[in-house]
Amino acid sequence: MPAIALALLMHALLFTFLWFGVQWQNQESTAVEAEVWDMQTREVAPKPVPQEEVIPEPVKVQPPPPAVIPDEPKADPEIALEQERKRKLAEKKKEEEKLKLEREQARVQAERDDELRKQKEKEKEKLKLAEDKKKADKLAAEDADKKKQDELKKKQASDQVARDKVFAENMRRLNGQAATTGSGGNGDAPRSTGNNRGDPSYAAKVIAKIRSNSSYNSSDNSGNNPTVEYRIDLLPDGTLRGAIRKLKSSGLPGFDEAVERAIDKSQPFPKNNSGVVPDSMIVVYKLKE
Repeated sequence: MPAIALALLMHALLFTFLWFGVQWQNQESTAVEAEVWDMQTREVAPKPVPQEEVIPEPVKVQPPPPAVIPDEPKADPEIALEQERKRKLAEKKKEEEKLKLEREQARVQAERDDELRKQKEKEKEKLKLAEDKKKADKLAAEDADKKKQDELKKKQASDQVARDKVFAENMRRLNGQAATTGSGGNGDAPRSTGNNRGDPSYAAKVIAKIRSNSSYNSSDNSGNNPTVEYRIDLLPDGTLRGAIRKLKSSGLPGFDEAVERAIDKSQPFPKNNSGVVPDSMIVVYKLKE
């Protein structure tokens, strides 16, 4: 660029010099004529001799010499090396800035990934704690239920022992006496202990309720009449006190189970004519009336 600027300046100066030189040579010279008079001379001045008009020859304009174009300055190797060095430094700086920006972006991305990983770990930890708490609550509930069942079993066993003691006491008190109820015919009859001895109407009421809850269908058309006997212990409100105990099977497991289910569904049992429920009862249930 400095060489080009210098060449343009030289051309401009040369053109200006030629322009002013040509204009100066094209201007015509101005001739001035003057007459001198002597005031003391009295003679008539002679007539002027006509002079021939001198026509000046045209000035030949010499063509300007050809412009001398200076040789382009040769590039200085030092300048070229300096420019190359600056270019390399600029490229290196640009590359370093690019690498710095990439490292910064990678650092920010790594921080984001680390934050996401920590959040996921926290969520997993929360889920694990919730799952552990759920399992612990379930185990605690199972333990509580197991303890409750154990306590219930113990209570039932204790109640059964008490009932057995009461039953044994009643049996000893009755000295082997057994009371039967019923018409003595072909019907079903519960035999009871207590104040219910010899009350056919109460027996019929109990059997009718048990039969209304029975759902056993028999296809036996023979003359056999299967009979099952159960012993039940009752509470004052007419509900069962303990398990239903089978004393005698009819030989038909399905019939026995149907009668047992019917007895369980018949709770609470009705009161007798005295307004009380017997402590225990032996139910004799026949398939056919």
